[in-house]
Amino acid sequence: MRRRFLERLPIFACAGLIGFLFLANLWNFAVERDWPKLRIRSADQLWGVPKPQAATWTLPAFLSGATQRAVSLNLGQNALPFRASVRAKNQFLYSLFRASGVANIVVGRRDELFASGYIDAFCAQGAPPDAARLNAWAEGIAETARFARQNGKSFLYLVAPSKAVYFPQYMPSDRNCPALALGPEALEALAPFRAALGERGAPFLDAGRLLREERKNYPIDLFPRGGIHWNLLGAAITLREATSLLAAQTSGSPLGRFDFDWREDDEAKDTDRDLLDLLNLYWPDNRYPTAAISGRKGNAACPRAPRLLLVGDSFLEELILIADEAACPPLIDYWFYMRNDDTGEVQLAHYFRKPGEPRLGARLAADLAQLPESFAAADAVVLEENEATVGKTKQIENLLAAARARGPEPRAAPPQAPQAASRGQ
Repeated sequence: MRRRFLERLPIFACAGLIGFLFLANLWNFAVERDWPKLRIRSADQLWGVPKPQAATWTLPAFLSGATQRAVSLNLGQNALPFRASVRAKNQFLYSLFRASGVANIVVGRRDELFASGYIDAFCAQGAPPDAARLNAWAEGIAETARFARQNGKSFLYLVAPSKAVYFPQYMPSDRNCPALALGPEALEALAPFRAALGERGAPFLDAGRLLREERKNYPIDLFPRGGIHWNLLGAAITLREATSLLAAQTSGSPLGRFDFDWREDDEAKDTDRDLLDLLNLYWPDNRYPTAAISGRKGNAACPRAPRLLLVGDSFLEELILIADEAACPPLIDYWFYMRNDDTGEVQLAHYFRKPGEPRLGARLAADLAQLPESFAAADAVVLEENEATVGKTKQIENLLAAARARGPEPRAAPPQAPQAASRGQ
């Protein structure tokens, strides 16, 4: 009897495991919506996997199949082996084929990771922008700058860099990319946009161009191997140039003139490894050069913390962290478009951060009706787009509408050269 029991012990163990997983799935599904803290969780959480929506228990939803799909997704993602199987598959693809198991992440040469959307935008370059769209875009920025100036605020339009434009030589060898045949012209796709702003005298900084010129002066890259965003060194170089351009305006730079020291680090953290984290590997290699920054604060007089309004996308996050190292660390009112981890949709977010607070500070309601108040309270305004999406985002029209709501109709400025000639312009 004992011998028979021992012979069947593996079967009992497997049956017990299957039974436990089945009951654990039922428990997780039962408590997911109303008591999520009671879920049985794996310590090995996945990055960037949208959370499935709760099932809708109505007759129309059931007849359409929506309830069944939601139940299936919830049971699948709440299963305890789900995370382990995702990581095992992704590690297998990466280790054996240097391929990504995530649809929108691409593994390039030298193991550089790219978001596929930035590669697609770079490779689609060629035709010049539509003249009517270009003029409307430039006039929107110029009008916002005039509103800011006439309300006693400094203003800067910032173009953040794209990793695909910074590192075209490391894009995957099997990628069909006609823009690569353009040579240097592929890196100058923004020339018509810079010219349009220059004709209108709107202060701007092309940080992508700036970093491509500056990288020869530093021993490490200004984009991390496993990240989608610039590293802190790239952000610091940009903030130094940005405060120089703000200081040349009548209202000046409320942060003072920023300068910095830096040291090399060899372990990627936070946004220096955001794409690497999204790969969800068992053994991610995060040992590659990054930077730590310390500001040269000097003896600037700061009677109060200046208030900075940032409107753009996620590339502003590194600038926010670096701003703590400025001579006058600012209060930062940050409006930006982000991807919701639960739904996968792009949505507007709003944060308010005091100097020294972790990451982005306190999250607030992203109500565009409040953006005019943010504009009115700011000492300086920075409007940002990435060079991969220039002229295709909502932040320009959002900020212009807020400026119009809070100020008198600005007088048109005569055409003039851009303020403070810059290597990034």
